[in-house]
Amino acid sequence: MRFYRSEEEWSSIAERLKQTHCPHCKVVGTLIQHGSLFGYDERNPQRRARRARRIFCSNRNSRRGCGRTFSIWLADKIRRLSLTSSTLWRFLQLAVFGSIAASIRAIDCHLSDRTLQRIWKRFDLSQCPIRTALLNQRPPPELVVERSRWPARAQVLAHLQTAFPDADCPIAAFQQAIQIFFL
Repeated sequence: MRFYRSEEEWSSIAERLKQTHCPHCKVVGTLIQHGSLFGYDERNPQRRARRARRIFCSNRNSRRGCGRTFSIWLADKIRRLSLTSSTLWRFLQLAVFGSIAASIRAIDCHLSDRTLQRIWKRFDLSQCPIRTALLNQRPPPELVVERSRWPARAQVLAHLQTAFPDADCPIAAFQQAIQIFFL
């Protein structure tokens, strides 16, 4: 699984496809572009936005490939969500340091309250893998005494922000640096 941030980065990846091994069968020289994955746009639910590029390990015409496909995702997209990583980051920050109800009203998106509550639950359940991945990147931040009573969710966000201090969106930086989905 891979992530890219810009069209220039995608062009670089696409140019190296023939020298890249298939993640399934490990054969080199069989990868070709195979279209795109589209999903609903965050701002306009009627419009579709590109979320990932598909890659095919060709087994046609006596090639040694396995015939399987995989995706290379845009770093600012989240699997199975129409929200971008920056909107998710804003929602999580508001929910951790305020209330879920207030954060739902503040982000002003087309998703229902129940959907955003499920996203919150998904974040809550994925804290262990996120923390483990972040520990490989950087140790957790030292929290001041009054902040040591922060809930675990706030500690995860603080760790994410210190691991990627220069990033506009720490979630997108997490996905690109660690090469796993945030949620």
